[in-house]
Amino acid sequence: MLATSANRASSITARTYDRLRVAWVSCGHWIFAAPDEWQTHAWPFVVLYCSAGSARVTHAEAEVAMSGGSFLVLGNTGTLAVRAEAGSNVLVLGIPGETVSPYTQPLVAAQASSISAENATANLVAHLLEGLTSQPRDYAPKNPGRLAQHIVGLIALMCVDDGASFGSGRAAMLYNAKQYIEAHLSESDLTPDRVAAAQNISTRTLHRLFEGDGLTISGWTRRRRLEQCRIDLNDKAFEDLPVSAIGTRWGLPDPAQFSRLFRSTFGLSPTAYRAAAQARSNHQGASRAAELCSTGQTSR
Repeated sequence: MLATSANRASSITARTYDRLRVAWVSCGHWIFAAPDEWQTHAWPFVVLYCSAGSARVTHAEAEVAMSGGSFLVLGNTGTLAVRAEAGSNVLVLGIPGETVSPYTQPLVAAQASSISAENATANLVAHLLEGLTSQPRDYAPKNPGRLAQHIVGLIALMCVDDGASFGSGRAAMLYNAKQYIEAHLSESDLTPDRVAAAQNISTRTLHRLFEGDGLTISGWTRRRRLEQCRIDLNDKAFEDLPVSAIGTRWGLPDPAQFSRLFRSTFGLSPTAYRAAAQARSNHQGASRAAELCSTGQTSR
């Protein structure tokens, strides 16, 4: 998310947790450049949280007023302008497509609607995001992908609890089916028949639900399993676990097939992806340490 402001008194802090982009801005008029087609696909949603003060958000020729303790969900299309008043703080999150996949319907349904942090789940999300922004510069979670996944999942739950309507029975059934699959990805007997039975619908109806979104059940399940494997390969807690064991952990027990599928999806073999993730983590840790030393700061 590239943002500019003409106000010299303004400030912006940006961080990335796996693929979740987080930026928080102070007073000023901020312009977030319009994304290209690839960026819209990679980060399909933007979520804003005004933790203090007030702000006016302009997007898709519509203007929305935000007050302290309010959320706003937007599709990541076109230029986004945030005019934050003095003493205001606005958090802007770029929601990654792979992370949001199981939760697409709630975010679509909540687009352009203001959500108050006074509501129970929204209040929980607000505290989580405020805690995230208060972390020291050298904060590096051991599994940034899992952190991003939980944050996005809670945002989706916030939208559902706020009353986001899916608009049709079909959309609700598809969402429930995806949630069931997500909860049982590690189980090798996760078949279309089992998913359909859990939703009290026929297997044929289940296939049609996914086909309506240009998906197949097997393709969706495989992609979600591979994403969970990718997150685990980036997790320091699993760095001593064999790559094949991670595949087995998520319902992909054939090492050769797992490696082939992972490479075709992410461009690297699981072993190479893990090595690259570890090298990136070590480099980021060294860069943070060097930055703190050069400024004479220490971690809180």
